[in-house]
Amino acid sequence: MKITKPEKIIKNFLDANSIRYLFQHNKLPYRADFFYKNKNLVININGCYWHNHGCVNSRIPEKNTNYWLSVFEKNKSRDYENTKKLKALGYKIINIWECVLNDEKAKAQTFKNLARIINGAI
Repeated sequence: MKITKPEKIIKNFLDANSIRYLFQHNKLPYRADFFYKNKNLVININGCYWHNHGCVNSRIPEKNTNYWLSVFEKNKSRDYENTKKLKALGYKIINIWECVLNDEKAKAQTFKNLARIINGAI
């Protein structure tokens, strides 16, 4: 599967910090973007458009609006169900939005928090 730009940003950060992970792991109820087996931790990288985040990057197309609203609703529903399944299995889930990775200050804070979580400080 092709890696997206937001996934590549996180992958580069993890690699640069020698943080080991499984990428697009498929032995869970869905294909997790990044998976840490020993910590029961899943990191999802969500595109603002496809997951209808509500930020400026998640506009609704003017053509076929009902169709796109249906697509976005299905995506959100699937995300909710996947999260529920993983939590029931005891996994912790971190969702990182594309727009956060496009803002340098927010990205730096996200990297700091992510390193603390993965290294056990939180």
